[in-house]
Amino acid sequence: MYLGDIALAGLLVFAVAVESKIVQTRSGAVQGGMCSTTDVSYFFSIPFAKPPVGELRFAPPEPYHNASYKVINATVPSPACIQFTTLFGEEGTQSEDCLYLDVWAPASATPKSKLPVKVWVYGGSNEGGGVSDPTYSGCFSAVDSIVVSINYRLGPLGFLALEDLGLSGNYGLMDQLLGLRWVHENIAGFGGDPEKVLLFGQSAGAIDTFVLATLPEITGLVRAAAFESGAGRDLATVADAKVWYSGFVESLNCSKPDLSCLRSTEPSTFQAAASALPDPGVVTVNTALINNGTRSTWTPLIDGKFIKEQPSAVGVKIPSIVGSTTDEGSLFVLGYYQAAAIFGLLTQSDYDKFLTYNFGPLAGRVNETFSVAFTFNGSVTNAITTVLTDVSYKCPTYRALVQGEKNGIPVWSYLFNHPPSCSWYENIEAEWLPILGVTHTSEIPFVFNFTSSMPPPDGNCTFTASEQSMSHTMSRAWTNMAEFGSPDDQATWPAWTSAESKGVVFGDAMEAGVVDYTSCAFWDEVNTELNEYWSMQH
Repeated sequence: MYLGDIALAGLLVFAVAVESKIVQTRSGAVQGGMCSTTDVSYFFSIPFAKPPVGELRFAPPEPYHNASYKVINATVPSPACIQFTTLFGEEGTQSEDCLYLDVWAPASATPKSKLPVKVWVYGGSNEGGGVSDPTYSGCFSAVDSIVVSINYRLGPLGFLALEDLGLSGNYGLMDQLLGLRWVHENIAGFGGDPEKVLLFGQSAGAIDTFVLATLPEITGLVRAAAFESGAGRDLATVADAKVWYSGFVESLNCSKPDLSCLRSTEPSTFQAAASALPDPGVVTVNTALINNGTRSTWTPLIDGKFIKEQPSAVGVKIPSIVGSTTDEGSLFVLGYYQAAAIFGLLTQSDYDKFLTYNFGPLAGRVNETFSVAFTFNGSVTNAITTVLTDVSYKCPTYRALVQGEKNGIPVWSYLFNHPPSCSWYENIEAEWLPILGVTHTSEIPFVFNFTSSMPPPDGNCTFTASEQSMSHTMSRAWTNMAEFGSPDDQATWPAWTSAESKGVVFGDAMEAGVVDYTSCAFWDEVNTELNEYWSMQH
């Protein structure tokens, strides 16, 4: 792998003492700290936007300017944005004043280093997550690059859209875009090259970064992108989402819903209203009946201004890695159905209810093609997991690849097919790993080259030697995207074409081969027909 073996120019063996590591930025001078296990400096809680409170709640973010000469203490983690979920939610401090970003850089980096830059957008269904999650630490992946992680508004504070109130939504994406602009203007001071930036995200973070990668302004800020389990989905319009969001606003303590009331409502009231939203009684997948804003929650929307066209039809404008994991759906199926899924207690009736809710008039057709009895040997758990994996992750990934190819933009495909031997989140118990398989989020520790003390921050599990090698390979491929605009040489990781569907499979090692999207022909037909059905109903 010739790219992976290229020596890193400008990196020295040791750096000056961390106490003197101060970097000048437009947000002010920031003084960071040193990772305990690697020669990497960190800079936490750098403000990139004014606090989105008062008149700036439900408004585009405004750049932060430091009016004082005080040095910012960049050793203390920033608060998470207000959380609206427990599944991937942050358990530490929360605040509306949360538009901060974290930077990790080799301790020896100087403004002359011109290192590649990797900018991370975390997942969490646009309801939870934050830059301080220890799984997203850049201490191990910033040994050959600069790593940046951006906080953004979540739930209704980041995505509430109602034309009647002048709310366009997409505020969380606007935060991410402003964070990218901050990176472009300031990252050289940390040793980064603003012309060599990779934007990468997972789950909702991949959905958001995919949308950003289709916007015209992205080419001036980002060289390449990587989407982990979330590219290619269709978005609803603000009009589509009106029923859902109107119901949410009506549940608040506003005698007359108006913008002034929404801006004065306590965050805890928003959290309570979000948690009281009706449960569909099934696990949901990404179909036109779910993701149209009437049955789902917080998502980017086509508003005609910030997002003018359907991103899945526009396609990416920058070279991109696009991939998913083998068993994406297991985390959600086991999380929702719990013991019934684990012990095989789900029935055909449960499957029928799942299909009817998610596929409406096409439920019978899906039931025939993906029969529990004939396709899954009677396992409803495996049937729901496979359908969720295909519809929400694998096949949107395929559509993103196809549209990228049509645009003449280089794209690379991967399938992550390795079940980690250690838990990577504290709330994923070790005994769940054999049941989950290669589930949603499995690839994250590998991309961040996180291999020991798992689950972070201080677990007692260590990846195997082969897993450590693959972690290094995968992390370096993401760095290569920032530095060279491709993950590796053509023989090691071939660019994707619809004619051959070649990419890489991360099994026990990274191997080039065919990434199988054959089931997506069926699901593309279903997706098209459900979109047409939805349009006729509205």
